[in-house]
Amino acid sequence: MLHVEWAVKKYFPKTLIQKLIFTVIIMTAYLIGRELPLYGVDLEAYEALRGQSEDLIMQTIGGDRYRTSILALGISPFMFSMLFVQVAVALKNTDSKSHTSPKKVTWATLILMFIWAIVQAVLTTESTFYVYQGGMQLIIAKAISAIQMITGSFVILWLATRNGKYGIGGQTMLIYVNILDGVVNTCRYAPIRDLKIVGSISVIALIFTIIFENSEYRIPMQRISIHNIYSDKNYIPIKFNPIGMMPVMFSSAFFMLPVYTVSVLAMIFPNNETIHWMHENMDTTHPLGLGVYIFVLYAITIIFSYIFISPKSITESLQKSGDSITGLRAGKKTRKFIGVRLHIIAIFSAFFMSTFLGVPLGLCMRGWIEPTLISLPSIMIALASINCNLYRELKAVKEYDAYVPFL
Repeated sequence: MLHVEWAVKKYFPKTLIQKLIFTVIIMTAYLIGRELPLYGVDLEAYEALRGQSEDLIMQTIGGDRYRTSILALGISPFMFSMLFVQVAVALKNTDSKSHTSPKKVTWATLILMFIWAIVQAVLTTESTFYVYQGGMQLIIAKAISAIQMITGSFVILWLATRNGKYGIGGQTMLIYVNILDGVVNTCRYAPIRDLKIVGSISVIALIFTIIFENSEYRIPMQRISIHNIYSDKNYIPIKFNPIGMMPVMFSSAFFMLPVYTVSVLAMIFPNNETIHWMHENMDTTHPLGLGVYIFVLYAITIIFSYIFISPKSITESLQKSGDSITGLRAGKKTRKFIGVRLHIIAIFSAFFMSTFLGVPLGLCMRGWIEPTLISLPSIMIALASINCNLYRELKAVKEYDAYVPFL
C-alpha cells in the first residue's frame, strides 16, 4: 500500500489532479454550449454543408464551424480585443506602462470586446440560415440570436478565465478543443491520397514548430551585479518563433477586418460588381481571401515581434540597470544590434508560417488536394505550440507538489 501511495503522489500530484478535473468540467460545459442552437436557426439547412470546405478562421479559432450555436462567435472577440489593448500598452514608453493599472487594461479589453462582439454578431446574422423567410419574425429571430451570440462570447470569456485560474492551459484550452475538433472533421471526409500529401506537410510543420518553440538565439551580455563563474552565461534569449502561435491565432482575428469591411461595403453598394466579387471571394477557400490571409499572417508576425520583443524597451532596461551586450556600448548601437537580429528571426519565422500555409494553397489551386485540407498545417502548428506550453505548465505544477511543507 505504501508503494502504491508513493506512486500516486509521484505521478499524480494532488494539485495537478485538481486542476485537471476542473479543466475537464470547464471543457464539458463548453462542449455542451456548442450544441445549444441559436433561436430560429434552420439546422436542416446546414446539414448539406457537412464535409464541405470550411473556413480557416473557424477551424483555428471558432469551434462552431457553421455559426449555429449560442457560442457561435467563439473566443475571437476576446482574443482580438485583448491583443489590441496589449499592442496599445506595448507601444507606450516605460514610464507610461508603469502607470497603466491592470484594472484599466481589463475594462478597456471588456469594452472593446463588447463592441467587437456586436459587430460580429450583426454581420453573422446576415449570413445565417433561419427558418423564417421574412417579415417581423425574421427580424426578431436575428435580434434574439445576436443577443445570444454576444452573451455567449462573455460566457466563453468566463469559462476561459476560470480555467486560467483553477485549471490547466488557461484560455488556450478552449482553442485546443476547437483545434482537435477541426482536425477530426477535416480528416473525416478527406480522400486518402490528398490526406497523405497534406498530412506529410503537416507533420513537417509540426516538427519544425516544436524545434522553433524550444530553440532560441542568445545574445551574450554582461551584468554588473554578477562576478562569479556564471557571469559568462548571461544572455538575452529570442526564440526562433518569437511570438509562438500568435500569428496563426490572431491573423484569423485580423483577417476579419478586411472581411467585415468588404461585407459592409457590399451592403452599402449592392450594385457594385467589383465589391460584390471581393465579397464573394474574401475567404480562405478563394485566391483573393487566402492571399490576403497569408499577407496578414506575414505582416503581423514581423510587427508583433517588434511590439512584444521591443528592442527599445530592452535597451532602456539595460541602460537603467547598467548592463550591456558584450562588446557594445549601451544606447543606439545596442538597440540597432537587437533590432537587426530580431528582424532576421522574425522574417525567418514569417517565412516558415507562410510557407506551410502557401504550399497547401498552391496544391489546392492546381486541383491536387481538396479545399477542406488547406488549413490542416496551420492547425498542426497551433496544436504543436499549445502542446509545448501545456507540457511546461504540467511539469511546473507537478514540481510544485514535490515541495515538502516547512511546518
